[in-house]
Amino acid sequence: MRLFFMIMTALLFFVSTIVLADPLTERLKYVSSSPENAEKIINLLQEQAIESLTTEDYLVISEGYQTLNNREAALDAVSKAELLAKTPYLRALSLFHKAQVYGIYYQDSEMALQQLIQAEHILLSLTDAPSRLLFNDVLTNFASAYNLQGNIKTAFQYAERSLLLARELENAPRELNALILSSRIALQNNQYQYAFTHLQQGLTLATQLKDEEQIASIHFRLGMAHRKLDQHTDALEHFNQAADRYLQLNKTHNYSYVLVYLAESYLENPDKIDHAETLLKEALAIAEQHQNTSRAATVYYSLGRAALLRKRYAESEAYYHQALQHFRQLNSRGLILETTLALVQLLIEQQRYNDAQALLDGIATDIVEAATFLQLRFNTSAAALAVADNKWQDAFKIQQKITELHQLELKTQMQYQLTELKDGLNQVSDVEQQNQVTTQLKQQLATAQSRQLLLQVLLVLMIFVAFFVWQLYRRQHIPTTVLSAPDVTPKQWIQFRDKLKAASQQQPITLLVLLPRDRASLQRQYGHQIVTVLFSQIEQELRTSEIKASFSNTEMLWLAIGCDDANSEQQLIEQATLLLQQKLTALGAEAAVLAAHFTLEDMLGKHWHKDDLNAITEAVWFGWSLAERQPSHEQAWQLRFIAEHPRPCEWQVEDVRADMLNACRLGELTLTLNHQPLKIPH
Repeated sequence: MRLFFMIMTALLFFVSTIVLADPLTERLKYVSSSPENAEKIINLLQEQAIESLTTEDYLVISEGYQTLNNREAALDAVSKAELLAKTPYLRALSLFHKAQVYGIYYQDSEMALQQLIQAEHILLSLTDAPSRLLFNDVLTNFASAYNLQGNIKTAFQYAERSLLLARELENAPRELNALILSSRIALQNNQYQYAFTHLQQGLTLATQLKDEEQIASIHFRLGMAHRKLDQHTDALEHFNQAADRYLQLNKTHNYSYVLVYLAESYLENPDKIDHAETLLKEALAIAEQHQNTSRAATVYYSLGRAALLRKRYAESEAYYHQALQHFRQLNSRGLILETTLALVQLLIEQQRYNDAQALLDGIATDIVEAATFLQLRFNTSAAALAVADNKWQDAFKIQQKITELHQLELKTQMQYQLTELKDGLNQVSDVEQQNQVTTQLKQQLATAQSRQLLLQVLLVLMIFVAFFVWQLYRRQHIPTTVLSAPDVTPKQWIQFRDKLKAASQQQPITLLVLLPRDRASLQRQYGHQIVTVLFSQIEQELRTSEIKASFSNTEMLWLAIGCDDANSEQQLIEQATLLLQQKLTALGAEAAVLAAHFTLEDMLGKHWHKDDLNAITEAVWFGWSLAERQPSHEQAWQLRFIAEHPRPCEWQVEDVRADMLNACRLGELTLTLNHQPLKIPH
């Protein structure tokens, strides 16, 4: 017993020494090494008097909670560290850790950037060694945050600054981080030569440092590079090496990311789709366990691709919409564009050309500043739609744009190769070696020019082949068969959606949905069709030019209202509501009515899809359920949906109610009942 007491005393002394005496860097490293260490240190610090805790203590507590995946407690601790900071360096360090919490655990790149901007402002005037090292870390995180947002150009600039500073500081681990980050960003813009060179340098450095985690990361990036070059055997080899290392290191978060790209490579083989889907489901389970929105979005995107390869179009579209919903929550503009373009390709394959064009129009302004590969995908889809619409001249012009983009890619590659060769020339003193390098340069230039010329010829040839095939097709009058699900949608509903879509392109539309709140009792007493009869009567009595379209069934009456001013619109809503109340009163029923309304463009977005309307019924039920918790004593319930910005949530997801609830909690969607805000349950 005495021996046990002595061992426990020694252990407590050891841990206390780490907590109270060691430098902050060592304390942070220790607390992040395992969940057990994190809990131990947090408990010891929390036993101290609150007034005795310092900025450093709260930073250690925050790091511990991050290790335990408790993001709320981590953010609370790092905020206290910032408040207590007594020096500029400690305040900058607190802001940096706060940015990491927002970026990694909340995946909120905007909030992360705000913290980094404040930290950078402080560090620019500090010249001591710790501040310069911290500034290097800030630059690296800037690059990651901008990369997440899809701002590749700015991300690349920060990554380059981080690499230069790391080399200036002669700090090998930070140089390694910068090499991997800059190569990752280069890969996203198809700058393969740059990426391979930096990854090779990184692999050499990581091996010297014996950094297994970074070696795994480099294998992962090399796998991504080979995959983009369609070298899938090489890609799988690197991905498997990365996965094995991450598993050995117990880095499940990183392991799940590798699983996604392993699956993507297996999807290139039709016989491996089942295996790919198994890997993706494993990755999704890990993402959900860690509440990782970014990873879940990536998995949904890949599941959408798998479903598309199986020709399961509805399933693929649902997965893509789930991915899009998650990427919008993260404000990841590059991935929003990439997912939207995948949806466009899916719609083109189904010959849903109008829907595809609407999506392309919706991202046309954003694509200008996007990465080159996204611009290529955009213009390739635009060319396909032009061909489908028999606009051959437009298709030819778009193909010329595609040629220019390919040339730009080649030019970027050549510029990097020229820089390398120029550096080589500066280092060569022997005339014969100079001549050899110059000859090599000329050969590469000639090869690049030949590739550009061949590419242009092929693109022009593609246009004329497509034109010839289309002419042959038209002459033979082959009927077009569109693959789609069995049509169970009522013809009247389809006509209503078409009219509503056309009207919304001419002027702002408010959609009003009317229903009796005691419909079931009415139908029991007067028959199943009584509600339909009442709605038909109201439609007849409201025949006015301001009602652009209407639809009714046994549940609801839908009215599309287009008025020149808000007063006229409100009067028409009240008139329709009163008409329904009067007809209920005439039957001897209670005049309890629900009138839900919203501005169509605000709720669904400017380029909304007709299928979005299918979710409005669920939106009405959702609003009604909230209203019943906070009921009004009036017979007429006016339920209004107010969107803080267009399309506050996705309307074609499986659980649209959960998405609406989330939008309400984030303040992006507000509901009012008779002009009083409805409270949202937590």
